[in-house]
Amino acid sequence: MEQQHSSEDLKNIAKQLACPEGEHGIKTAEMMNASNAGMIHSAIVALDLEKGNILLEIGHGNGAHIENLLKQADDIRYFGADISETMIAEAKKINAAFIEAGKVNFQLTNGYTLPYAAASFDGIFTVNTIYFWQNPDTYLLEIKRVLKPGGKLVLCFADKIFMEKLPFTTYGFTLYDAETVTTMLKRAGFDQFKAHLKTEEISSNAGFMITRDYHLISATKS
Repeated sequence: MEQQHSSEDLKNIAKQLACPEGEHGIKTAEMMNASNAGMIHSAIVALDLEKGNILLEIGHGNGAHIENLLKQADDIRYFGADISETMIAEAKKINAAFIEAGKVNFQLTNGYTLPYAAASFDGIFTVNTIYFWQNPDTYLLEIKRVLKPGGKLVLCFADKIFMEKLPFTTYGFTLYDAETVTTMLKRAGFDQFKAHLKTEEISSNAGFMITRDYHLISATKS
């Protein structure tokens, strides 16, 4: 039988998913990296990586997936932005060799602005972070600012109907469908949209398999 959680337990789960902290946050990040592996892979594939691309990931978690990302094309340079000090520390530990080689850089950010010059990145991607953006319209403008003309943004997030079934999403999550996110992207001035609904089987916290629908939306800065 699946464990029943109190409202305080659910609030703490939601808080750790939004911004992992401490030892509990490290374990949460390990779980997220495993459960989000399919979504992360889909987002990376959608970037259509080419030699020499400079990438930004928003909300990289522990960064255990970055080694695989760097293998997708030659001379990739990766920048990670995260609001969690714990995740920055974990990602730096896991990717120490790539940091030393000058291939990877991590930056603690505030979730509102991005500390990079305009037109810095060929591609930007983020997986399961949009639920926590405090002002998504403003943040999308900031993302567009640091993206090069012709650069691609890839957003990957679980479908609203699926997320509504999870008991902790009532605490601090804003849930989305593809139409709403596409409208937001249009409002921010992106174009050349591609949207895909994907389905995968993942392991629940209780250890049994569940079906998750998620959206993969890409858009281009004109």
